[in-house]
Amino acid sequence: MVYRRRGAGSSFGSGLLSILMPAAILVGIGACSNGPSSDPEAELTARLRAELPLFETPAKIPYPEDNPPLSGRIALGRLLFFDPLLSGDDDVACATCHHPAFAWADGRDVSIGVGGVGIGPDRVRGLTGAPTEFTTPRNSPTILDAAFNRPFLGDGPSEGRMFWDGRTSSLELQAQAPIRSRDEMRHDAYTAPEALLRVLEDLRSVPEYLSLFTAAFPEDAAEVLRRFGPGNEALVINGSTYSRALAAYERELCTMDSPFDRFVRGDDAALSHSQKRGLDLFFRSGCGECHSGPMFSDYEFHVLGVKQGGAGKPPLHEDGDGTDLGRYLESGAEQDRYAFRTPTLRNVALTAPYFHTGGVGFSPGYADLRAVIDFHRRGGNDEGLAPSEVDPLLRQVELSEEDVLDLVAFLESLSAERLRSDLVDPTVPTTVPSGLTPPPVLPPALTNDFGG
Repeated sequence: MVYRRRGAGSSFGSGLLSILMPAAILVGIGACSNGPSSDPEAELTARLRAELPLFETPAKIPYPEDNPPLSGRIALGRLLFFDPLLSGDDDVACATCHHPAFAWADGRDVSIGVGGVGIGPDRVRGLTGAPTEFTTPRNSPTILDAAFNRPFLGDGPSEGRMFWDGRTSSLELQAQAPIRSRDEMRHDAYTAPEALLRVLEDLRSVPEYLSLFTAAFPEDAAEVLRRFGPGNEALVINGSTYSRALAAYERELCTMDSPFDRFVRGDDAALSHSQKRGLDLFFRSGCGECHSGPMFSDYEFHVLGVKQGGAGKPPLHEDGDGTDLGRYLESGAEQDRYAFRTPTLRNVALTAPYFHTGGVGFSPGYADLRAVIDFHRRGGNDEGLAPSEVDPLLRQVELSEEDVLDLVAFLESLSAERLRSDLVDPTVPTTVPSGLTPPPVLPPALTNDFGG
């Protein structure tokens, strides 16, 4: 599990993120025990607190100036998130691939969008076509804690890099991308350039949405009336308000109070002895080089040689060759061939399967945490890339069976106990304003104190 970003030093993640995330807490410098101890766990605990960069989740969610956390706007974004009206065939909602029951992911290797039947790991294709048609090229990442994604240099704190390839910055911009994708939400109802306009037209045709948008964006509604006059009130539903409403809901899906967080705050008993050994091993073996800072990610793009499977990008049925060049498709930089963004490890035990392919069509796959550890244990590069193409320190790591179990135990300690915000309802609505059928109502993986 040892690798470094080319040109990055070992202090990059913790040093930069401690600046960007001032609420992160560096705990326990100088907390070593005053004398010899006969208790191995106590000795380990003291050493962890003395030597490691231990960060709690950031204290504040970063908001853009034009999209503060307003309850009406968050509630509107929730309805949009679960409404299939956003799709070309009125059959796919954002929550189809980001369902609360699956920690706002879907539990699949790669998602099935348009025409699919079922939800989560049980979802199957409902449309005929090429073998990979109507499946997405990449694994559906969780939306949990996406508000804390690190921005590119020069961007604001709320403009975190999104998607596996970092092709957009901010939740607001991300909200406009899936509706353009043929396999995700659009199908053949209209072309990609038309998608946003067509979705907005559909939303404007629903009286309840007009009322909700007007209430959620009163200043925008007043500006529409001033500029265009009476009879044009529906124009308050536009690309900006649509994007801000969806992002308002998604930004509130931040988590807190994992066992690891409680340990950082000083509760020695919050982690088991095995989890503490795993935490120690995590940093000693180099995992913290890329999984750094409070979110356990540097949000950089790394070449690990994860096995490609499924449709590829561009997909096979759109003249692709079944491979996925990752960040290179956006940057054009040679070092970004097959590079993908480092995911956060927060709540990682809730969001299997892993990597950008989830292991689709590949044995042994990446279906659980042990499989990911085994990937690093054998030196990664299941795709068989040339040594010059992968990160230089991606190499085999010797781990005992106890080491593997300890690492899994530590990663499980990063699962939150609850959502941070009480402004957001984490449940699936039973109805949505369009009258279409939302995704199945299942209990969310995490909840909060919404509604008292």
